[in-house]
Amino acid sequence: MKIKHWQGYGTVSAQKIQDANCTLHVRVTGNHEWGLVRNDLYDLYSWIVKRFDRAVPPYIKWNNMLQDARCTEGSTVIDGIDTDTCDYYFWY
Repeated sequence: MKIKHWQGYGTVSAQKIQDANCTLHVRVTGNHEWGLVRNDLYDLYSWIVKRFDRAVPPYIKWNNMLQDARCTEGSTVIDGIDTDTCDYYFWY
């Protein structure tokens, strides 16, 4: 699905990945001048977690439940264009 970039303009693609090793795994792909990596938990909650986990509690309760959040970044070629990818993993 296309989602607005965390910076507030432009769009990137994001999809939920079924992963038994974590509570939520989302892969974000696209190109943006600000990149795809965001380390601020509040922004990640607003940008990704609320959108892909509809049963998530409000931020403060979620942040207290959060055990770990990680991201791995890389790049791939899509239709001949070098495209950034970032996998976000959440355990809560």
